[in-house]
Amino acid sequence: MAEDENTPWQYKPDDSPDDEGVGDRDDDDGPAQEEDRPAKSKNFSWEASEFIEHPHGTGWYMMLVISTLLLSAIVYFVSSRDIAAAIIIVFLGIAVGLFAKRKPAVAKYEITSSGLKVNEKLYRYGDYKSFAMIDEGALSSVNLIPLKRFLPPVSAYFEDKDEKEITDALGDHLPYEPRKLDMVERLSRRLRL
Repeated sequence: MAEDENTPWQYKPDDSPDDEGVGDRDDDDGPAQEEDRPAKSKNFSWEASEFIEHPHGTGWYMMLVISTLLLSAIVYFVSSRDIAAAIIIVFLGIAVGLFAKRKPAVAKYEITSSGLKVNEKLYRYGDYKSFAMIDEGALSSVNLIPLKRFLPPVSAYFEDKDEKEITDALGDHLPYEPRKLDMVERLSRRLRL
């Protein structure tokens, strides 16, 4: 046939010697395929405080009141006497004071094959590019660094004795990134925001 010379492909029957092994995939379910599968990832769970408590004395609360009133007055005069903006600043100051007074609860953390669970909320590995271990004094924390710019990092606190197990379990899913807290994170943790 003249058509075979112009056709870029040729038909070969299943029992053709050129296709050896292509149709025989059912026979390859032995040990070779078991070796190709990744090892089972490690799960690890622990309990720790949900954040580090920083006790605030009367002086701290007085400074909060003074700075809130001062900021509110500045906003009032700069914004052409906008009373709504000044009231919002006062409410924000009250919210900061109430939140700073809150005591930490004990959180349940678990590293699973699909993500980090904090209590019942799952943070999937696909949303994070790496993890970092940060020493914060009384407790240390593991932070999941997000892929998206405006997604906040996830922090999970732990005791020093659990660091190796946590690092090994997370290392199966995300790369480790050495990191320190930046200025905003240090300030927010100091204020407990």
